[in-house]
This record gives sequence, C-alpha cells and structure tokens, in this order.
Amino acid sequence: MLEELFQISEGNPGALTCVMGLVNGTIEDSVAAITIIPTIKKNQIYGTDLYVLWSDLSQRNYQLMAHLCKEVPSDLLKLASSKQDYSGIEMVKEYIESFQKSLVVSK
Repeated sequence: MLEELFQISEGNPGALTCVMGLVNGTIEDSVAAITIIPTIKKNQIYGTDLYVLWSDLSQRNYQLMAHLCKEVPSDLLKLASSKQDYSGIEMVKEYIESFQKSLVVSK
C-alpha cells in the first residue's frame, strides 16, 4: 500500500503528506479517503496536482477535499487541480462555498 501511495504522490513531498494524512489521520480523514482516493486515481490527479487539490483548493481539509471530489465535475476538478497559481480556487469557489454553508447549517 505504501508503494501505491508513493506512486500517487509522484515523489512530491506535499502530495505524500496528503496521502499519508489520509491513511494515518483521524477516523474522519480515513472515511474521507474512501471518496478521495478513487477520485484522484480515476482523474489521474497525482503529484503536484494532488498537492494543489489538497493544499490550495481544499485548504488541507480532508472533508472539504472529499466534498470537492464528490461534487465537482471530473474535468473541472482535474483542471482546477493543475493550476499552481491559485486560479483553480476561483474555478471551484461555488463548491467550496456550498461546503462551508453546510457546516454552518449543521451547527
């Protein structure tokens, strides 16, 4: 399994931190991994793009990352994750806002 995670990270330290957090994090993070890992594999979001998805788009929040993986159309998610200049955030902004609103409603 570790070899697969290293392959997904493509040696990118940030992406490796992301996938290790999915495996070694909280129960909630592990549950989020059930949505995240198949989506990143299907869309081939690896290495630097995976890091951008986790760090920039998802603000290092695995629940937000799972929400984006579930709700954002595949082609848009892949494109937004490829933007290293933070412009991908604007591309998925409505999905980020819907996640944030769901947190307010659930409180």
